[in-house]
Amino acid sequence: MSEKKKKLPQFTTPAAVFRYPKLTEPDYGNKEFPKPDGEYSVQLLFRADSPEAQHLIQQLTPHYEAAMDEAKKAFDALPVGTRKKLKRITENPLYLTIYDKETEQETGEIAFKFAMRASGTYKQGPKEGQKWHRSPLIYDAKGHRIAKPPAIWGGTVGKVAFEVSPYFIPGTGAAGLSLKLIGVQILDLVSAGARSAESLGFTAEDGYEYSPEDAVSTPTSNPSNEEDEDDGSGDF
Repeated sequence: MSEKKKKLPQFTTPAAVFRYPKLTEPDYGNKEFPKPDGEYSVQLLFRADSPEAQHLIQQLTPHYEAAMDEAKKAFDALPVGTRKKLKRITENPLYLTIYDKETEQETGEIAFKFAMRASGTYKQGPKEGQKWHRSPLIYDAKGHRIAKPPAIWGGTVGKVAFEVSPYFIPGTGAAGLSLKLIGVQILDLVSAGARSAESLGFTAEDGYEYSPEDAVSTPTSNPSNEEDEDDGSGDF
């Protein structure tokens, strides 16, 4: 009988801004860095000194340190020639430090990346050899599952549910803690350039209330939005 798979520790992040979200369609990479199985991912952006960021770091640090301990044992078990070639373990950081593109100075922000493999092949059991597919669970602010989610752009605010798993790559000596995406909760959606009234500082007031009958067929323009330089949905 095969050994039962160990359950991974699971967490939910505080609310933060989404950076480079790829949550509704898999990312297959490019010619230089292909991702043949596809990948869903999102980064969460925090002020490094914020209580939310410090709380998340505090939660994950013991698991990160345990991952490094496991990696050292795995490194020591490698053939001597491999160890001499690699020289040491490459410790991948728990989070990314954000730098200003122009000054190349730290902005004071950090980002955690969460990722999910979109497809693969069953390696054993009754479905061995068959292809599997999956995607992140997506919920609204009320906790309702969104079966057909809209496009989710950078700048969206939400939470991420994820599991942690240590990794060590013998060929490169790279080690770290993988943050495996499970699902997200959308609190303030930015989609196709749209932003909520709340995100712009608007609150409910007495006065005009829109209804579909108010719509007119004559197109109007909004010069301030005609040329958005950056929609926040780019990649590295």
